[in-house]
Amino acid sequence: MRAALLLLVCAGLALPVAVLRAADPDSGPDRVRQAIAVAVAQRFGAAAGARVVVGDLRTDATDADGVVAVADPGARTGRPAQFTLRAGSRRIGLAVASVTVSVPHVRTIAPVDRDEAMTAEAVQGQDGEVAGVRFEPLPRLDEVIGAHARRALAAGEVLSHAVVAVPDAVRAGDEIKVVARVGALEAWGVGRASGSGRVGDVVRITRGSARGLQRALVLSPGVVQVLLGQPQEIR
Repeated sequence: MRAALLLLVCAGLALPVAVLRAADPDSGPDRVRQAIAVAVAQRFGAAAGARVVVGDLRTDATDADGVVAVADPGARTGRPAQFTLRAGSRRIGLAVASVTVSVPHVRTIAPVDRDEAMTAEAVQGQDGEVAGVRFEPLPRLDEVIGAHARRALAAGEVLSHAVVAVPDAVRAGDEIKVVARVGALEAWGVGRASGSGRVGDVVRITRGSARGLQRALVLSPGVVQVLLGQPQEIR
């Protein structure tokens, strides 16, 4: 088995911290590994600080300069996942990789019946590996409590939006609090959501005299941050 490349990702930036084999950092496969790790971490949300391990890798890409990886919609942690590889507007190949993710999450510590509301006694916040979940932000403890289970849950299950019905933190048409940050400076105002989203999603908003729609990151219920940097995926 090929050795894994461990990347710690914070605020959407990848920092290689350990390479478990001697390798040329400019080699194509290693650039593909890094692109996959960055893509997966971003799908879990920049604020989550996901720790991504890219294990076994197969790819047909021969030119990995400026490579960006896009995961298939059904891709999950802990099993082989397929990625489309792109460089600019060009599709340069495919990759299949086993991806392990450690991230703050919520687990059940007692069984929960279908349609039953989650109680504080039935769930617990943890930080560690999550297996078999889609590449998407996971609900926080405060979002889970009071939400209803979509199916019967056993003790020890990782809670995702697939198994617990967490209300949107921002809904289309809502008046919302908006923060804009530049360095250490920040300014607050009000706006209106043009789309709905959960914490960690990017939605479009309107605000004040600003023209057109703007992209904003959902921080908490009713609160968003205007994105002034590079484009991000809007969910």
